[in-house]
Amino acid sequence: MTPKEAEEITSAFFDKLENGITSKYHEYLGNVKNIVCKVQNRTIYSINKKVCHADYGALSDAFIEIKNDIIFLIKRRGNLIDSLKPSLGKIAGVIAYRLAKSQIIHLQEGCAFCSELCTAKKLNQLFALRCACDYMGIQCHYVPEHIRKELFYSFSYRHVNQETLGLVFDALKELP
Repeated sequence: MTPKEAEEITSAFFDKLENGITSKYHEYLGNVKNIVCKVQNRTIYSINKKVCHADYGALSDAFIEIKNDIIFLIKRRGNLIDSLKPSLGKIAGVIAYRLAKSQIIHLQEGCAFCSELCTAKKLNQLFALRCACDYMGIQCHYVPEHIRKELFYSFSYRHVNQETLGLVFDALKELP
């Protein structure tokens, strides 16, 4: 394979990845309206207040970081590993890490200061996990709940890096 062919393949991969993440993001925000507010006992959509807003600049920045991380991962491997191509789990780990750490979805005042623990406060983490699972071809709801909770906790409160998450996602791929 010539360097030009490799560059074209890499460019096509990143274009497809960016389009996939962006379309998942729009789809996901459309589904936010189905979250039930425990305080008002209604769906968020029926509250007639905007619950969250999207920061498309943060999404774009996150994708640039995803791309840089994957390129770095490939270059760092060199001849150390049999394949220069990272596993699905490694790439999913990069996707999850960058999306979870980026503040893409912002809650409006009413939800941001609510004392109830609900799904709305985990929108960034849920989005990150769904995108990573989708990339690997795993349905997010098939990931055992205790593992999802541990991932959300790690995204929010622990130092976890792309490599560690890559190992977790490689292990998730092996689940029945």
